[in-house]
Order: sequence, then C-alpha cells, then structure tokens
Amino acid sequence: MVRHIPNLLSVFRVLDLVVVILFLEYSLHVWAFVFFCLGVLSDVLDGYIARKNRTVTRLGTILDPLADKILVIGVLIALIKIMDVPYWMVIIIVFREFAVTGLRIVAATENTVISANFWGKLKTTSQFISICFLILGYREIGIYLLLFAVVMTVISGYVYYYNYFKDKDVFA
Repeated sequence: MVRHIPNLLSVFRVLDLVVVILFLEYSLHVWAFVFFCLGVLSDVLDGYIARKNRTVTRLGTILDPLADKILVIGVLIALIKIMDVPYWMVIIIVFREFAVTGLRIVAATENTVISANFWGKLKTTSQFISICFLILGYREIGIYLLLFAVVMTVISGYVYYYNYFKDKDVFA
C-alpha cells in the first residue's frame, strides 16, 4: 500500500487544481491559498515517501512532474483573468515546461534520465512562492516574484538543454 501513496499524492495535485480554481473564481482566496499549499506539500511529501521507502515507480517518475506542471500552469492561467497576471509571463513558463518535458522524452528514448537540478528546484520554488502571493491578493509583489520565477524558468530550461547537448556533436 505504501508504494502507491506517492502516486496518489500526485493524482491529488491534479484534482487539487480544480478546487483551487473554484475557490479563486468565487473570491475565496484564503481557501484557494490553503489548497494550493496542500498541493505544494503533497509534492514534497510524495517525493520524500517514494525515496524513503524505495518505491519510486515508472508511473511516479512521469506522474509527479506532470502533476506539478498541471497545478502550476492551471493556476497561472486562472490568475491571468482573476489577478490580471501578464499573459506573456505564463506563456514563457508554459513554453519552457513543454520544451523541457520534450527533452526528457528524447533523453528517455536513449535510456537517459534528466533529473531535477538546483535550477529546476529554484524555478519550481519561485513559481510556488509567487503564486502564493498572487492568490492572496498581493498582486504587485506577486508579479515581481513571478518575474523572478520567469527568469529562473528560462535559466533552468537553458541549463537542462545545455547539459544535455554539451557532449553531443549535434551539428556533425
């Protein structure tokens, strides 16, 4: 049973998105914040449980990052309307997520795993923090924090691509 808990927590994050958006839509920002934080905590907890119990599964290695992306992107899209978040910031974040996911798929076909690194974790943390401020209605600071998250998003995407291609002769 323990081996399924991390995957269930990832599924929770996907379902949690619906709850967060509904609370945002009805201006229940504190509840949206609480459920978004539960989603973030489930991300931390599922990885901890999987590593501690050595129950990392193929499904989990796909589902965990996918659930993170669904939660973050879904909430950011909702915040474009609800908090007037600049759409170009969200587009950059979405583009990077697709680009890095695509790179991970290519790497997987070569039996290579592209693990999260410092920059990816900083990107995720900065996105989570900026979203929290935006959900709570602190738009100005939330936008500045989201701008920082966008910069971290671009840097982390570059680092993933650089590290993947640095030893490959792609133009040969």
